[in-house]
Amino acid sequence: MKRSVNIVISVTKLNQLDVLSTITDSIGLIEVRADLIPNSECVKKYTSTPLVYILRSKSEGGNYTGSPTDRAQQLINASDFFDFVELEGERDLTPEILNSIPKEKRRISWYGPSESFENIKNRTEKYMQVPASCYKLIVNAQSSADAIPVVRLLDTIKNKSLVAYAIGSDTAWTQISAPFMGAPEIHANLDPEDKNTPSFSASLLMDDYGLPFVYSVSHFFGIIGNQVFGSVSPERHNAAYRSLNLPYLYLPFQTEHFSSFFQEVINNQELPIPVSGLTVVSPFKTEAYETASIDLKNTNSIVKACNGLLRKENGWSRYSSDAKGSIEALNGIAANWQEKNIAIIGCGGAGSSIAEKMKSLNITPTLVNRTISKGKMLAMTLDLPFVSLSDFSPGKYDVIIHCTPIGKTDKKVPFDVSKMKRECVVIDHVYTQQSNTPLVKYCRLLGMHVIDGVQMADIQIKQQFLSMLKIPMPAGKIIEQVKTS
Repeated sequence: MKRSVNIVISVTKLNQLDVLSTITDSIGLIEVRADLIPNSECVKKYTSTPLVYILRSKSEGGNYTGSPTDRAQQLINASDFFDFVELEGERDLTPEILNSIPKEKRRISWYGPSESFENIKNRTEKYMQVPASCYKLIVNAQSSADAIPVVRLLDTIKNKSLVAYAIGSDTAWTQISAPFMGAPEIHANLDPEDKNTPSFSASLLMDDYGLPFVYSVSHFFGIIGNQVFGSVSPERHNAAYRSLNLPYLYLPFQTEHFSSFFQEVINNQELPIPVSGLTVVSPFKTEAYETASIDLKNTNSIVKACNGLLRKENGWSRYSSDAKGSIEALNGIAANWQEKNIAIIGCGGAGSSIAEKMKSLNITPTLVNRTISKGKMLAMTLDLPFVSLSDFSPGKYDVIIHCTPIGKTDKKVPFDVSKMKRECVVIDHVYTQQSNTPLVKYCRLLGMHVIDGVQMADIQIKQQFLSMLKIPMPAGKIIEQVKTS
């Protein structure tokens, strides 16, 4: 059954106040960091949304260093002005404070380092002996394994007033999963540069995960890589799940270390909701291939890379949609492309898979790579021609497939784009959060045939959805109706 939760933001700087009037329609609660903002009462002039007074102590990552007496008085005074007052469970649950602040205004909190499940469970149960409207436990994670205790906590206690998640790039997914596991709210950031706040903006939470509406989840799916926070995959998959009323949630698994994350989170038997399928992106396609013990297709594949993993009863299976996606894209815009001169730039997981598939179709693309030794090795293995990126002449080719990260986070192009033929067909597997890559911008400026990274992602997402669930993804029009409803 679908229910609604509060989206919560924290005001930590005075220059954020002007923004409040533009976003409060979607926000259910605003935390006011009185330890960081002087004259915190002024926030009320900018919004009618309920306010939470927070005086975060130095001991819990805040800025307040006053005496216990002064602290108690400030909290008590705040209860007359603010809708809620946050009380730190380790220092504020005194008779003086509790007698002065009604239980419906209390929000008991703890911010601290990772600890065992038993310790955080005992801590939570101790706090819950004091009546309050909310209990919030936020872990400052040091590793991906720190996610498991907070997720288990929500699953074990099952209290609709409990919020628990971890702060840290490898554990950011717990912030999204929390409300789907029963938490009454989800926290969003106003300052994406602040690493001590939640990782996602309110608009992203609504667009990609359908918040503030949530539902019970029986399986997690997700995308794993070291730059997944700009991916379009969560938005597409989750909208499709909602349109089909499926109890699934697609999450962003950000990490720099595939192997440890896979063992500590994905394969962890203590994770209450299983991860049943993964989209794998650079730079982990080779590691993912080695992790899986079952090959759904291409059992004789020379290229040891995949971009998809599926959980089976006897292990993990692997598949790749990179090659199929490029071929589907070319079939849609280029007649007889198989007979043309084709260049594949990049010999990583995507480029290698595309090259191997084309070779199996008796197509002979030219491989192009910056690292000459790696490119020559793949070319020798597949018996294909090779050119180093520094010697690449784009004007010789009718089809160029770009599979390197160039253009994703910088404003560079992978080669001298001015040398391309006007009739050249370009496929760019890269996309950015804000706009098109420089390569795509140039091609469109000249009116060339180009398929950008988002279009390529959409093609592959449909293929991955089918591989994961064995049912086709709903049509785009249906998904758009779900997203706007």
